[in-house]
Amino acid sequence: MSDALALAQVALNEDQFMPDFYDWLKENYRIFSHFDDEGLASYAAGFDHYSARTSVEVMRHKTNLREIGDGQWKLNDHRTPDMARLYLLLHPGHKGFFELRGRKAA
Repeated sequence: MSDALALAQVALNEDQFMPDFYDWLKENYRIFSHFDDEGLASYAAGFDHYSARTSVEVMRHKTNLREIGDGQWKLNDHRTPDMARLYLLLHPGHKGFFELRGRKAA
């Protein structure tokens, strides 16, 4: 998956994401890439539904990733819903894999 494709999906569907997600993704695409890989691996393992938060916890366990500009927190939980939305946009055949709730206002 390329960062250009991911950024294009966010731009085309901006109403589905927090207002600052596009900029965060530009700076932290490698975090989303790991999230995407975790989702694909879980799907390939036979799961038809999985927790986005569990995927992030697995990433926390496996890596030492930090968000750019936020050295205090590793993989801020506020990004998980937007990463799940983006994953589903990039993998339309995985509809329902992550449960999505209404997006909270910024």
